[in-house]
Amino acid sequence: MKIHSIIALIAAPSSVVGFAPTFYSRSATKSVSSLNLFGGGGKKDGEEKKGGGMGEMMDNFKKAQEIGAKTQKIQAELAGETLEGLAADGKVVVRITGQQKPEGVDIDPDYLAGVAADELSAQLTTAFQDAHEKSLTVMNEKMMGLYAEMGLPVGAPEPPKE
Repeated sequence: MKIHSIIALIAAPSSVVGFAPTFYSRSATKSVSSLNLFGGGGKKDGEEKKGGGMGEMMDNFKKAQEIGAKTQKIQAELAGETLEGLAADGKVVVRITGQQKPEGVDIDPDYLAGVAADELSAQLTTAFQDAHEKSLTVMNEKMMGLYAEMGLPVGAPEPPKE
């Protein structure tokens, strides 16, 4: 019966590896997990290996926290900013915040008295689109400044033109 067990172990070498005696000192080698967590591993192709690991991950985490804090500051600035969209030669004015939240609409009373409903609707739509485009432009400018300040790639897409 013992012979069958030995033959089974020999026939399945992949399962034996875990139980095979080691002929090297574990203290002499670095574990893969420590290399992944703390970087290192020596040189690779003539260059010092950066090693990513825990140190780089912590740097990235700190950078993400800084970006988050600055983004919240920008959002607060945008919330306090009012942008106007104009239509009908300034007779229709739409006000929105930098976060695209509507604040109000002003329509010249003389213009309102003589305009048809469909024309008024079209002018309101134009004024809202103008305000929205201005708001997106301001937001993109602020975010591009943040990206440049943080050393991130700058090149966010322009606001859509319709």
